[in-house]
Amino acid sequence: MKHAAYRLFKKPFFGRFARPWRWPEEAQQSHWRRLQLRSQSGARLAALLAPAHGSQAKGAVLLCHPMGVAAKGFWIKYGHAELLRQAGYHVMLFDLNGFGESSSSTMDFHLDVLAAGQALQAEYPQLPVAVLGASMGAAMSLCAMADEAHPFKAAVLEAAFPTLLHFWSRYPIPRLGIQLSRLVYPAGERRLRPLHAAEQLQGSPALLLIYGEADEFTPVRDGQLLWQALRERTPTRFWQVPEARHTHAYAAAPEAYAQQVIGFLDEQLGGWRQVA
Repeated sequence: MKHAAYRLFKKPFFGRFARPWRWPEEAQQSHWRRLQLRSQSGARLAALLAPAHGSQAKGAVLLCHPMGVAAKGFWIKYGHAELLRQAGYHVMLFDLNGFGESSSSTMDFHLDVLAAGQALQAEYPQLPVAVLGASMGAAMSLCAMADEAHPFKAAVLEAAFPTLLHFWSRYPIPRLGIQLSRLVYPAGERRLRPLHAAEQLQGSPALLLIYGEADEFTPVRDGQLLWQALRERTPTRFWQVPEARHTHAYAAAPEAYAQQVIGFLDEQLGGWRQVA
């Protein structure tokens, strides 16, 4: 009954993305192992796991997708997964609840990120784990890091919105839904507020924030709000990408993206392994 009510509430936000999931044409399906995960949100999450290229992995990275029909396939379609594998990282892709092949449950998407991160750490208990998210996936990854049980030593967050209203304010029905949730269920809305998560961050993971100058949905000024809150809590870098549209910094500047992201992960996860 609860999940049925949430499905109705979620429809104005995500209904247009509820389509059957398909492998991207770019995928080499034999490289990927299918997994099913249980989330405390109540959902069954669909995930894909692929090993790093080469004989010795540096770490493992969880990829949290933006809104869209492609869901976890976003990372295959646009090349992020292969970039990380070539750089020596195992990668896990998964669908947030209600997207792709995952069942729909509540709005507690951060619990999906937490479950997937813990599952990835269990697959590779001797390796450090990081998370890379885009837009909704980035925001919910940050919210997951307010839980002391998160496994992430570092995070790359592209186009993370500071609050739900920052992203949805241009859409009347979702905006009204968020405003009502603040009155009816303020604790639930607060759990999905990245600015609140910044104040509750656990474990001091190093962060790289990425924002595109051509992003109409999460403009640079929104990113700077989040940066100001985060850099008081943990080491946080801010990279502003010229001409990059929403969630497409890699497409706008592939060489610079590889240098920034892989360099950041190598520095943060390599240093952690040496200490460990």
